[in-house]
Amino acid sequence: MASSPSKVPVKSPSLKSSGGSTPTGMRGRPSLNPTDLTLPTQRVKMIMKSCPDVETVSQDTLHLITRATELFIEFLAVESYKFAEDKDRMDYEALSSLVHTTEHLEFLREAIPKKVTWAEAQKLIEENSNKFEGFF
Repeated sequence: MASSPSKVPVKSPSLKSSGGSTPTGMRGRPSLNPTDLTLPTQRVKMIMKSCPDVETVSQDTLHLITRATELFIEFLAVESYKFAEDKDRMDYEALSSLVHTTEHLEFLREAIPKKVTWAEAQKLIEENSNKFEGFF
């Protein structure tokens, strides 16, 4: 494998100043300024509310979930870049390789399967169909 790329600086959320005008409980909390976010918060809120258990989503929760999602996407991008053969671009194979070789990303394996050719897919289908013969 090629040498590891240099670390990409991670932009941390801006912190509220710990000056005299900030209440004591607010020191060091991430700013809730929506302009700090890249993903559309209303879309994230819609996805969150699609879960039947979620009735309301507070602004603080929405901001934190959106920011956590952005950080997770950034993690996937930086780590999958390390798997990329062509360092000029990232591709699906790099992301898939990351997901299939990293234990704590196992939950993504069905959503991001390994790329297979049509011939390989037909062979897998044929092999699996033989396993179910006489099952039904």
